[in-house]
Amino acid sequence: MKAGLLLLLALLSAFMSCSDKVKIEVKETKLEFKTLFVDSLMIGKATEMLLVDSNLLISDRQSDSLFHWVNLNKLTSKDVGQIGQGPGEFLHFDNFYHINNNYGFYDRRLRTSNDIIFLKDRILLNKNVRYGSIHYRLVPTAFNTFVGIGPYEKGLFHILDIKGIAVDTIGEQPYRDEAERSVPELARAMAYQGKIVTSPKGDYLVHAIFMSPIISFYKLSLANIELLKSHVDCYPTYKPELGNNSYASAMSRSNILGFIDVAVTDRYVYALLSGKSTRESGLSAFAGNVIRVYDWNGNLLKIYTCNTDLTTLCISADDSIMYAIGLVEDYELLVANLK
Repeated sequence: MKAGLLLLLALLSAFMSCSDKVKIEVKETKLEFKTLFVDSLMIGKATEMLLVDSNLLISDRQSDSLFHWVNLNKLTSKDVGQIGQGPGEFLHFDNFYHINNNYGFYDRRLRTSNDIIFLKDRILLNKNVRYGSIHYRLVPTAFNTFVGIGPYEKGLFHILDIKGIAVDTIGEQPYRDEAERSVPELARAMAYQGKIVTSPKGDYLVHAIFMSPIISFYKLSLANIELLKSHVDCYPTYKPELGNNSYASAMSRSNILGFIDVAVTDRYVYALLSGKSTRESGLSAFAGNVIRVYDWNGNLLKIYTCNTDLTTLCISADDSIMYAIGLVEDYELLVANLK
């Protein structure tokens, strides 16, 4: 068994590189960001953003609360979302979602989806659906179902009903060749972690991998998740580590990182790309200045090259304004006009 694993790892190391990187013949456009000065806003480690009219929520892993709530009209901010064990408190933020003007976020430690309700002078965060199993990320669809990705022994996606009960498994974890396909899906799920985001109407889904530049587009229905198109620049190198009660995938520092964040509108998908390895770029590999813009069928339309590295972004509903968190002197809220 050990000899077979060593042979498999040798094959992975030999074949998994970015030497076969896809050449994209799309015109690049420079995008200039400017700092948006907001009273009392201090950003630590921002991971995602949600824009609703003039309300901007920023998740921050280094904050004492879940979110910074920015009023873009008044350029003021305050923190919302108490972290703790109480009935009105939350343990972790994993992803925002919005569908048909309903907004929320997923907390994997509480195993809950949570509603976000914007009122005139406050925000309500209400626990909604609870789940019996662990998922890395969860998003609702237009069909009164949820789609999850996670540490599954089988399948790429889980479809869950309105009560949060898994009703089907769709697809298979990515693999480059038959050698990697023999790696258990549980280990591949660790190696190919990423983000899933549904379209605002809940009928399409994009899946963007973090540890390698791979992005896939799907059409959703009540009982199926249909692959429309995938873009694969290269595959990651990793060492599967599976025990009786544990699993892991040790990632190579030479891996070219993939998509840091994804923002969507009715028309477009904006995918923030790292394109760097931690071996060569250190911590700066966890930020990027290249944004690939796709339609929901997975066609690459344009590439923005930004004047600074970003960690997360969001887009106005009319595709005219982009907000982002980027490193200038410190991590700051930035804005750029797209039209």
